[in-house]
Amino acid sequence: MISTIYRHRSGTVVMDMPCDQIASALRDPQARLWIDVVAGTPEEQNFLLKETFNFHHLAIEDAVHDVHVPKVDDYGAYLYLVLHKFIIGDERMDIDTAELDVFLGANYLITLRAEAGVVMERLWNEEYHRTRGLARGPAYLLAEVLDRQVDSYIPLLDQFEEQVERLGDQMFLNSDDLNKLLSDLLTAKSTALRLYRILMPQREVLDRLSRGSYAAVPTDSRIYFQDVYDHLVRLADLAEGMRELTSSTIATYLALANNRMNEIVKVLTIISTIFIPLTFLAGVYGMNFRYMPELGTRWAYPLIWLVFIAIAGGLLYIFHRRKWL
Repeated sequence: MISTIYRHRSGTVVMDMPCDQIASALRDPQARLWIDVVAGTPEEQNFLLKETFNFHHLAIEDAVHDVHVPKVDDYGAYLYLVLHKFIIGDERMDIDTAELDVFLGANYLITLRAEAGVVMERLWNEEYHRTRGLARGPAYLLAEVLDRQVDSYIPLLDQFEEQVERLGDQMFLNSDDLNKLLSDLLTAKSTALRLYRILMPQREVLDRLSRGSYAAVPTDSRIYFQDVYDHLVRLADLAEGMRELTSSTIATYLALANNRMNEIVKVLTIISTIFIPLTFLAGVYGMNFRYMPELGTRWAYPLIWLVFIAIAGGLLYIFHRRKWL
């Protein structure tokens, strides 16, 4: 679906301009246009990107297919950017990413995304673009969109970090569902690594926008991209910290699991050690059925049980003195 916001040089804002009027509207260099494509069909993408704007075929190819890596390409009159936003994944401890393709020109901004989002919907109103937004230019509008998106990531990542710490606390409880705990930890580690791999190149994209000399980015707009860059630096550091936290938590989990296994093996070894002499005596005792003491001695059978108990008790005492128990 293609949605448009058009701001005339007089300050008049028109919502949802017909698509066949886009080309004529762009002829006015003082007019500004924001085109948002949500889950666009191949026909809509071809009409907009190729027939209307005649973008470079490499940029169109990247916009139609997921690139997965944030980047910025300078085509002179316009910029093509690949950015990512974070969304809640389907599994616990999972944060997924969704690609946002952007074409930024001197008097237009085109955003292409697979699904609707709250951030852009809040900016989709006439009043905002009369005084801000398109009134200050497409570059400023893009910086505003990115700034609001990045601000929405902060509570999401803070909550994710708290959940990782909570998983670390659960390891020291006698939980019966340790396999689920390990699954959540591995998912958290994969999520932290994915976030770090996205935030690092996206941070570089914003750094280039704040420092580079691009025709589509006026000088007075670069400071806003610098502000977004500063936020991404913090998020990248936070993602790196979460990656290290999840790795250390998993290492601690494996150490605890190994320690629990050692405790189980120790108990089983002690039980086996106690029964070795008892089994030996019982075997020798049972092989001499013809000369069994109790056949001629009344208290022989209780006596042999006392010997068994004495041997077991003596071994337990020795193990306890040596702090093996």
